Amino acid sequence: MTTPYPVNEKPRILYVFGGEKAQGAEIVIERLMDENAENADTHLFISPGTFAANLVNSGKPYHITLVNSLKKLNRPGTSKIQFYAKAIGNYFRISLQAFRYIRKNGIQQVHANTLVPASYLAPAVIYCRLFLPRISWYWSDHDLGYHSSVDRALSQVCARLYDRTLVVSAAVKRKYTANDKVQILYNGLDPEMFKCDEAARVAFRNTLGVDDGKVLIGIAASINPDKGQLALIRAFNRLDPALPASALLIAGDYAVATPSYSSEVKQAINRTDGVRHLGFSDDIVGFYNGCDIIINNSNRERSESLGTSIYEAMACEKIVIAANTGGNPEIITDKLDGFLFETESEDDLLEKLSFCIANHVQLSPVKVAARRKVLEKFNVHEMADKYRELSRALNAERQRKTA
Repeated sequence: MTTPYPVNEKPRILYVFGGEKAQGAEIVIERLMDENAENADTHLFISPGTFAANLVNSGKPYHITLVNSLKKLNRPGTSKIQFYAKAIGNYFRISLQAFRYIRKNGIQQVHANTLVPASYLAPAVIYCRLFLPRISWYWSDHDLGYHSSVDRALSQVCARLYDRTLVVSAAVKRKYTANDKVQILYNGLDPEMFKCDEAARVAFRNTLGVDDGKVLIGIAASINPDKGQLALIRAFNRLDPALPASALLIAGDYAVATPSYSSEVKQAINRTDGVRHLGFSDDIVGFYNGCDIIINNSNRERSESLGTSIYEAMACEKIVIAANTGGNPEIITDKLDGFLFETESEDDLLEKLSFCIANHVQLSPVKVAARRKVLEKFNVHEMADKYRELSRALNAERQRKTA
């Protein structure tokens, strides 16, 4: 039988990740797990794949269990009946494995990361309510919305079923009306990793052959219509020649799902002077430091719940210009620590970009304020502190209810 942990004992937490590759949601919770390692006995269920292999090979202080049923289902490659049959089977396979693991290892908290693992664990949550009622259940929702009606319904079920739904922004929380179990836990980064580094700036620019005096504008995102690279290139092409010399650097791979957009972007890059495609960057800190201005140009339909590139660049004391959509206004206070422009307005983007290029030297107070904002609101130390407070409060609540 699982027992409540005393104040001075480390909680035993089981995290559950889905998918074979690390996306933003996995990276954020991995940071939380690392930061909380000395304060928790950490266990992880994860799908076999590159992300799991990297965790195992890096010697993380976790008890890692590979779970084949957590692999992403291949919807295009199967019939609808086969897809749903396999999904339903996963509900019971994963829940049964989790329940056995919880009992064997004395797990006291379970944290499912994203909707798919959270929904797979629903039978285990219900069963444990009856037989292991003191276990606390969380799940993290990183998405502003779901395009599937099934996923939308499942997210509402999970919000009611779990003890806490941890959302990454107020923008995400708004889709859960009148649910006091939904709480905001802002994503956090390591401020010692993401910081202004002049040596990294020089090295990055030297590698690309960019003059130190040139204003380098960057965007880091998968190249697809949702991220607005094409509109950014058009705005860049319209800049007044009288402005200080500038260049545009695009980091990110072309999305396989949108080949026509990829073709348009490639053509625009080829015919626009000063625009360069970097591809996927494995040195994102160097990328931020090498740039002077970072752009987020997400559209309304697929805007980010909390734009990672925004607060990472702000931590590196960069000028950030972002579309006023999704969770972006929760990161940037316009004209104080960054700049917001009207979403999907190429003219407003051009106006803000022109202003920042013309005044990039004088905008040092904005850069300093940007890092201050991250230290106060989006650093992993703050995130871990709030997570531990939540764990203690929820554990006490579960004990009162089951006493």
